[in-house]
Amino acid sequence: MAKDKISKVLTLFKRYRLILLTGAALCAVFLLISLSIFYWVEEGHEKQVFYHKLADFLMELGQTIMGTLIIGGTLGGIYNFLHEEYQKEEDAVKERLSSIRESSNKRKLFRREVRNKLQQVHDDIELARILIRAHRSGRTYGEQLRTRIMPSMIALQDLKRDLIDVADEELITHLPELQVSITYMAAYLQVLIEEFSHHYLEISNLQTFQDVLANRRRQVFTDVLEKQEDKTRVFLEQTTELFENRTVPSRIETVWAAIGNLDYVCDFIADLRNDQGQASLYQLYCLDHHFHCMRMLRHRNSQVNEKIVNRANFKFYLKELERLTEKKNSDQPISKEDSLTRIIMTRGLKFDFGIMKMSKE
Repeated sequence: MAKDKISKVLTLFKRYRLILLTGAALCAVFLLISLSIFYWVEEGHEKQVFYHKLADFLMELGQTIMGTLIIGGTLGGIYNFLHEEYQKEEDAVKERLSSIRESSNKRKLFRREVRNKLQQVHDDIELARILIRAHRSGRTYGEQLRTRIMPSMIALQDLKRDLIDVADEELITHLPELQVSITYMAAYLQVLIEEFSHHYLEISNLQTFQDVLANRRRQVFTDVLEKQEDKTRVFLEQTTELFENRTVPSRIETVWAAIGNLDYVCDFIADLRNDQGQASLYQLYCLDHHFHCMRMLRHRNSQVNEKIVNRANFKFYLKELERLTEKKNSDQPISKEDSLTRIIMTRGLKFDFGIMKMSKE
């Protein structure tokens, strides 16, 4: 610290060395001339009084310059030193405030981006749920899974990867809890996708059968109307004859009945709570955790929802997240079982990858 101050003083002297050297030189010249006059002008010289007054004047002038250099230089140096210290401290404070504002804006922007992405995922999922429930068709089921549920799953996976890159908790205070809640949502969407991939061919064939059957009936109706005068009576008679020997296989009754055999999509489009007040898996694994994420992302000091984090398995999944993170950062081999999404699917949602259906307990 002392060395820094000495260094600053030396820097000031170097900065104003020309002025100091000029003043010192003038002071030395005046003093030298004054002393020379006193030395060389003898007593009784005709101009002794004049030269002695000139010598006194030069002596006083030299002393004044010397005093000015010493006092002015010292005070100026002290003032300059204090001013620079103050300016430096002020700049440091401004820099800290700017850094704090920049960091705060960065945190707000990051949280806002994550919130917007989660809200978009929620909106797409809800719209898919409404349309599947309203249309009651295999075509809508397939379209909504492909255009909304699958992209939402990809968006959640991207969010999880973005959160892995967040090394500190400056951006998000409860980062592990946020990661687990997003994984809950991803696990629920993944079981819908797995169920879709396993059963959609059957649903699609069923939908095709119904469409062909409907087209055939419309064609028969058109043919009858074009050929007969008593159109109503003849239509009823001919359609009865045409379809009396056509039987629909027992497994192909309606598309909606077939979709009704799919456990997870039925849970998805069902009421959020049944008559006994029991919440659906969609409520517990997707909606609750969506709102939990939005709460944690509201501002920097937002707290977790204690009811959510104290649910069965949540703390277990937190430990699993820590274990899997350590394993992925080590040299240990990673298998398909080392996935928190898969763990939640099998442990929480009771999904059996072997038979692609819910395991009833």
